[in-house]
Amino acid sequence: MNFDKKFDKYEENAHIQKVVANKLINLVLKKKYKTIFEIGAGTGILTKNIIKNIEYKKLIVNDKYLESEKYIKDLPSVEFIGGDIEKLEIEKADLVISSSVFQWIEDKNKLFEKISRASDTLIFSIYIKGNLMEISDHFGISLEYLDMKELKDLLSPYFKKISGYEEEFKLAFDTPMEGLKHLKNTGVTGIGQTNIQKVRSYSAKKLTYKVGYFICEK
Repeated sequence: MNFDKKFDKYEENAHIQKVVANKLINLVLKKKYKTIFEIGAGTGILTKNIIKNIEYKKLIVNDKYLESEKYIKDLPSVEFIGGDIEKLEIEKADLVISSSVFQWIEDKNKLFEKISRASDTLIFSIYIKGNLMEISDHFGISLEYLDMKELKDLLSPYFKKISGYEEEFKLAFDTPMEGLKHLKNTGVTGIGQTNIQKVRSYSAKKLTYKVGYFICEK
């Protein structure tokens, strides 16, 4: 995974990520927030949705890659904090929010516990089991995606009220190679290190995205 080298191409290829961010913002209760903390801002897709749709006094955004800051720095009333969220402390906030990021977190249990200490409300989207099945079926490459129940089980020690739903998207491409290029430009780089014959024999012209949305409250 090499997001810091793909930021320049990410925005124009992140079709599903934009749709997911739009849907996620509709799950946020429309009220005035004192502080919002966003995890994994990237090029600011969700950040811009927050600014446009939610009232707040202070918006803190984090990303592991410092390259993200140049996409965030000119946005109004936004403070950027660079670094791996698994190693950083989270400032007290009325709302912690994240879109299309948590599938990359190695120790989700530890992160959920840390978030619960910082906020009473967590709203997020995450790619779940069955995501990019065309890639895992052909290349044998996949993150360890969890299903909705597994995620709810991880969240339940820290949040009393958990609701959410899952959704599936299909992206169609003219050629299999266009699909692989799309993945490369959105940060999934492991395919390029596989057997060249595997790449040449890849025949899928669609990609399946499976997304889970969660609203968690204490």
